[in-house]
Amino acid sequence: MGDILVDNKKIYNFELNFLTGLKIVNYLCVFLFIIGFFQDKPSFLIDFNTFFKVILALFLIYRFNNYRKNPIKFTELDRKICYSTGIFIILISFIDYITYNIDYVRANFILPITTPIINYFENKSKTTLKNLDQ
Repeated sequence: MGDILVDNKKIYNFELNFLTGLKIVNYLCVFLFIIGFFQDKPSFLIDFNTFFKVILALFLIYRFNNYRKNPIKFTELDRKICYSTGIFIILISFIDYITYNIDYVRANFILPITTPIINYFENKSKTTLKNLDQ
């Protein structure tokens, strides 16, 4: 008997797309949090990360358990899951440090870069509005 997660191509493709979607949402949330889009420390980011951890853990437990009768054929999905889990563990390991020091990071590293960009677009929009009024 084969592995339903690998042998059924519809399930396999769904898993690949689901993993990609979760990674994009997770990285986007962390990026937006770091640059200051979310002013408060968002609890939904922690909730989403918990959900993401549970999904990855369940997949790894099912796929790599010791009670398998058939040997595991390491697939592209397995490679992506293992890589994502490693990145995710590093991210979660430092998320407390990031949230503790986020104000310092924003003030010293993010704002000096983003403030001139924001000011440029604000001035550009004001100039455009003045030209439209005339």
